[in-house]
Amino acid sequence: MELLKSFAVGRKGVGTILGAAYFIIIVLAIFNLIMWEVNQYDAYQQLVGQMNQVDQERVSENLEFVEAGMIDVTKIAGKYYCNLTVRNLGGITTNVVRIYFYNLSDTSPKALKIIEKGATGVDYLTNGFINPGEDKHKIGVVTSLDIATMKDKSQSFYIYLATERGRTFSTFYPRAMLLPPGGSVPYIDIGPLRFVFDYNSLNYSTLSHPLGNTQAWRIDGYTSGTSIMFFVKVINIDLSYNIKLLKYCVFDCIEMAATGASQKISSFYIVSNASICPETSMYAYDENYPQILPHVPDPDNPNSMIPNIIKFGASEWGTNKKMNLFTGGGGYPQYEYLVLMGFYYEFPIGVHTYGVTVPFVAIRVNTPT
Repeated sequence: MELLKSFAVGRKGVGTILGAAYFIIIVLAIFNLIMWEVNQYDAYQQLVGQMNQVDQERVSENLEFVEAGMIDVTKIAGKYYCNLTVRNLGGITTNVVRIYFYNLSDTSPKALKIIEKGATGVDYLTNGFINPGEDKHKIGVVTSLDIATMKDKSQSFYIYLATERGRTFSTFYPRAMLLPPGGSVPYIDIGPLRFVFDYNSLNYSTLSHPLGNTQAWRIDGYTSGTSIMFFVKVINIDLSYNIKLLKYCVFDCIEMAATGASQKISSFYIVSNASICPETSMYAYDENYPQILPHVPDPDNPNSMIPNIIKFGASEWGTNKKMNLFTGGGGYPQYEYLVLMGFYYEFPIGVHTYGVTVPFVAIRVNTPT
């Protein structure tokens, strides 16, 4: 009996131990499950936070194309090199990793050109990191795409910049430039030529005014047969290519009678830029040593657009034969002239030849103030 009692007591103790062990296992299993759920929730919250941060950073990216958007176009060994100019208006560093050029005039599979980030290869881009607040940043592009097709404005393209965070920024090329407010345009733009329009933009020289710094809006005391030269300010506003002026450039003065045009036209052809006075120092224009209008070096710096002085004074192109205005006979007859300029130039040099007519100014000769 004592043995049975002892076994019963021992058996009860084992059951208690086993029950306690099962309870602990169940508690630990529930705790581990809770901890697993807590860890999963924490990982989820971290992932959500990272995604929100990535979204915020993506939204913070803000690139804007500057001015023409594409400058410094050159061709070397069959490849085209250029810079895309952008500014970073966002609050975070942006990394451009891919560029797309899409030709709107091309319906073939070659219409899309993809430029990848790198430093070697056929089509690649460099300098893709743009810091916050950085302006006029140049993204270097090397490609087999004929950039001249875009630069000469004969075909239209879309340019897309893709960033590392998945944002895209685009522009249409050639870019449409906003016009200044009405009444504030002191110039005339025709193609890449800008003709400055201010009080000192048109001057003349004669033997009695030999320095070429006398304003030509009103020419007083002018007598019949007096040789005269005209000086005009012109700027090349293109961002990549220089302009070569040709000997056919002409400054046409059309005399206006009270009843309209009198059919009297005095044509003054371009002369050497070294010319100053028609009577003492006027030299023929030589296309072998032409006048070159340099392109704008800095599109965001107005001081870089320094006007070039173009001089007109020859009665025949490519000569230094003197020319004068029609004045009629006797005394100081009053005349009024309307001026049209014909500009002939190569742009880019050695590629295309253009001829444009520029409606310019009116000149009064010997008329009252």
